[in-house]
Amino acid sequence: MQLPAPHCDFIGFRNDTVHLATGGQPPLLKAHEGAFAEFAADKARGQAGYENHLQVGAHAKHLLATLTGIVADDHAFVGSASEGINKVISAVDWRAGDNVVVADKDYASGRFSMLPLAKLGVEPRVVKSDGWLIDPEQLLAACDDGTRMLYISQVTSLTGQRFDIAYLSEQLAGRDIVFLVDASHALGVIAVDANLADFTVSSCYKYLCATHMGVLAWNRQRRPDFDPLAVGWASGLGSTDGQSYTLHSDAARAQSGNPNHLDVYILKHSLEYLLGFGLPAINTHVMALSNHLHAGLSGLDLEVITPAAATERAANVAFASAADRDIRLRAANDGIHVWDGNGRVRASAHLFNSEQDVERYIEWLAANVAR
Repeated sequence: MQLPAPHCDFIGFRNDTVHLATGGQPPLLKAHEGAFAEFAADKARGQAGYENHLQVGAHAKHLLATLTGIVADDHAFVGSASEGINKVISAVDWRAGDNVVVADKDYASGRFSMLPLAKLGVEPRVVKSDGWLIDPEQLLAACDDGTRMLYISQVTSLTGQRFDIAYLSEQLAGRDIVFLVDASHALGVIAVDANLADFTVSSCYKYLCATHMGVLAWNRQRRPDFDPLAVGWASGLGSTDGQSYTLHSDAARAQSGNPNHLDVYILKHSLEYLLGFGLPAINTHVMALSNHLHAGLSGLDLEVITPAAATERAANVAFASAADRDIRLRAANDGIHVWDGNGRVRASAHLFNSEQDVERYIEWLAANVAR
């Protein structure tokens, strides 16, 4: 299969449109119409259809395993990446005097979920950044003997800054610090190795080209104890007297009940589509577009806030602007979709984008935004 992926593979994708908004959400695949039909047919088959829901989920987890590097059963389907973060937080035996470390420029789900821990006497250490970018060394320096968790996005949604997860993992080795990685802006376009963290979460509606659900990957080898506080019938098996339960041995313990099975069917089709191209090919294609985007924006009179080094970015390239919303709306009116918010405009490349898309965006910026 050749890249870029054809627009005709996607629902509602006009050939005269430049879609550089995957960091927000991309269009769905036409194959997802088949996913809905399969789900609907199974929904009508009673228990046999329900059992097939579970088989589809198991297959989707096997496909996820090819992207994360850990076994299929160590993946859980959750409502969102944010829910996955909170599942992990709920499993820690917090003590007064503990602390957690997160960057002020990282995604809100990581920061917000840690702030209420102050009610338990846990210090949320929100490390302030100097400018737009996060200094990973400052995050490591904020960790001490009382640190119980470090959260970081592999690629940030704000600027597209990419972190060396292997390096951070090495620096945390031998310390009892839960290393929680959010791969929402990485999974599907660059390599994600869930063996490097204790837990990895991701949304599915961005670079996985699916819908609004999440996945949680549990590294049992690195963190064998995982006892989420929020559980349900799907998390384990109950005793005959109804007085206790035993959690499943795998990541299913993080699933309180049924996942949204329709979302899982859609995810399965997305993963099959992406893996048909192969992650290496997608990565090569997307990084070439990222290089083009960064060079083109840097050649304009714009404050590019994404790192220049290719190893420090992925699919997102952004520039700062107080007029971010106005720029996004004007671009959309001219058939170019980007993403605004937090005083910046972000373009995100994926497998359906071309060099011509990038050129059209750069030319539009030169004519309409750059001073």
